[in-house]
Amino acid sequence: LLPGVTLHEGVAIGALSLVNRDCHAFGIYAGNPAKRIKERKRDVLALEAAFLTKTSLLG
Repeated sequence: LLPGVTLHEGVAIGALSLVNRDCHAFGIYAGNPAKRIKERKRDVLALEAAFLTKTSLLG
């Protein structure tokens, strides 16, 4: 991740990727340089919150 680059909400970056430009919301980026390879589902944050709530109740 180079200086000055902005990662917007819901972005996923692949391992060993060089991010030299801003990444738009809910995209999956990978490569050298990183390119948008796929769109991410927008309900991923709600699923994460539900999972964390359930997990904290079990522990």
